[in-house]
Amino acid sequence: MPRPLPENPYPPDSLHFRAYNRCLELESPAENSSNEGSGLKFSLELCGRILGYMMLEAPTSEGCDNVQKEIDSLETDEALRDLARFYATYFLRLCNITLCITVRKAKGPAPGSSSHPSRNSFDDAEETIMFLMEEAPKSNSALKQLARKRDNYRCVVTGAYDGGTLQKERKSDPTFEPPAVPQFTQVAHIFPDSSNQGLVGPDGSASKKAEYSATAWAVVERFGLVDVLAESLNGPDIHRVENVLTMSLNAHELFDRLQLWFEATDVPNTYNLCSNDEANFGFLYPLKSRQVTLTSTDQMIPVPNSHYLKIHAACAKVAHLSGAAEYLETILNESEERPVLASDGGSADMLSFLLARTVVAAH
Repeated sequence: MPRPLPENPYPPDSLHFRAYNRCLELESPAENSSNEGSGLKFSLELCGRILGYMMLEAPTSEGCDNVQKEIDSLETDEALRDLARFYATYFLRLCNITLCITVRKAKGPAPGSSSHPSRNSFDDAEETIMFLMEEAPKSNSALKQLARKRDNYRCVVTGAYDGGTLQKERKSDPTFEPPAVPQFTQVAHIFPDSSNQGLVGPDGSASKKAEYSATAWAVVERFGLVDVLAESLNGPDIHRVENVLTMSLNAHELFDRLQLWFEATDVPNTYNLCSNDEANFGFLYPLKSRQVTLTSTDQMIPVPNSHYLKIHAACAKVAHLSGAAEYLETILNESEERPVLASDGGSADMLSFLLARTVVAAH
């Protein structure tokens, strides 16, 4: 459920105090008294919460500074509404808010347990790991092999043993017993692979999807200080092993919906598992602990990037604390129930988000 913005935490004489106060003013009942009552309207209250939580939850101080400067550069409430809509359209959606969108359907079946050599055939073969590291950006199969090898053939959330690996082991040894409860797993991207697909049109020119993705990545760079080119997240390099985790099907679905995220602790690579709804943990069987440590079984295979996970967590918190996730879900539900748009223009915000959704899903 959305939460009202907390009191202004910044020093009274700071630029951040002034910018955050504007967010509080947008959220206030006085500002919203004349606002249209439609649940499809991108209200000033929602805008204030999005911008306020963007400041509060920014993964870096520089990211907070950038949001503050953008707020201060705008004079009117409508301009701030456009800024909040911009963040919801590009940043929150890039960070995997699938909700009812199920982008995975648009880009083809989600990768399941793949056929790959048995564990023993490449467990400690350095040359094979080096080959897979080179092939991972180009080959989904290589990426899955690397991730599962690194994560010890287990879901990083529940510790469940990969079902596909179990089936292969039992072909050679029918008496093999898994070291943990078996479940089929998938490779979950922190930054979604769909953001870098379909970027070139049939004529070789940049597609609308490319323009959308370029803008979304620019927002991520300003908010989270991720240099897309320097960190090799452009194009097929989105499939780097640092950008993926091995997860059971339920954990993957919750992670993609921003209903599960990893909150960093003071211990390197150790995270608290968090969710917007306590009931979601019921999907995560057999969850033994809500604190996990991400490790690698081989020093040549890097663990998931902590900064990427920090940005994913920030996105999840902004989406749910502000009410943006609930708003987008309302829009998608309404779009399925309404055969036509409202004649008074009340559906304009719904149309805007649905058009952006079409750009993503079309590729």
